[in-house]
Amino acid sequence: MPRHLNRLLLLVCLAVCVNAHAGLEFFGKGSVSKNFIDVDNSTVEVDVSGGAAISLFTGFRLEARYTNVSALQNKLDVISGSLVGTLSNITTQTEIYSIGIDIDFLGEKSSFQPYIYVGAGYIQSSRSYYYTQAGATTATYFAEPAQNGISANGGAGFRIHLAKSLALEFELFAYGLDVDKPGPLINYFGSAGLRIFI
Repeated sequence: MPRHLNRLLLLVCLAVCVNAHAGLEFFGKGSVSKNFIDVDNSTVEVDVSGGAAISLFTGFRLEARYTNVSALQNKLDVISGSLVGTLSNITTQTEIYSIGIDIDFLGEKSSFQPYIYVGAGYIQSSRSYYYTQAGATTATYFAEPAQNGISANGGAGFRIHLAKSLALEFELFAYGLDVDKPGPLINYFGSAGLRIFI
């Protein structure tokens, strides 16, 4: 288990110990999408997240999350100076370990609960691909060095309670890369899943 995930889980456990009456929650959600850049070029993206939360007080939760965003682009033609060829099987994987606050607006008595999430965490991203030079018949594998940094995370969504201890959850989640540098990159995706209340 990554060191950063251990730290997040430790923070949640400490918060539970401090507030013994806090409600404990577990959740998991995800999405899959396929986007066509042109007829022969597409990207498949799979986004999953899961974690645990505790109620600090009515409407406020402390939440630890793990998010994995994986993307596969089948090919990309490259023309850059003397570099002419095709990249294929371009795989990008991003992992985010974060902690934040979840705020719901209508309270636990409402079966429909809109909410927002604001957090920060540690992000690790890696990319690999095969490169085939124009006119060549064999491809060369490349793996770029992993990039690490601080991420800012935000989300907005709603929960629909199916039972006292179970809810459907729908969310639009965004994360910022290189937020400690000028011109950070913002990525976002939608997801759906379940939340269990203990």
